[in-house]
Amino acid sequence: MDSENPFQAPAAELLAEKPVARNLSLYSIPAIGLSTFIGSSVAGAYFISQNLKAMGRESEVNKAWAMGIGLLVAMSVAGFFLPESIPAVVFVLPPIYGMNAYARQLFGPQVEEHKASNGRFVSLWRVAGISLLFSLVMVAVLVAVVLLTGIE
Repeated sequence: MDSENPFQAPAAELLAEKPVARNLSLYSIPAIGLSTFIGSSVAGAYFISQNLKAMGRESEVNKAWAMGIGLLVAMSVAGFFLPESIPAVVFVLPPIYGMNAYARQLFGPQVEEHKASNGRFVSLWRVAGISLLFSLVMVAVLVAVVLLTGIE
């Protein structure tokens, strides 16, 4: 009689996410929220993409950029169609919440594990500076569009 159990699950190696190396410098989830607040969801997408690249997940970078740009376009279109009586906070909080939630979904546990193992994080001052540059570029683009199209 055969001693092998026909109902036993096959032995297979589970593919768990590889741990983040301690020597990497990652951007924290609050850093992504700060960058989205200062420089829009496009800046948040930049920092998400930097974390993904550092973690060796380059295949997901385009999705992060699409999320950031899509959220910016969606909020711009909403701002165009909604009445002026809507408070500005309606246009500020959803992108921050959206990019933070997206970052947590993508790599929240890895960032927490990195923090627990005393891994390095990039300074929030650097995040603020880069986000400010994103903001300045966006203002320059908007001014150029207004001047070229003659919108008043």
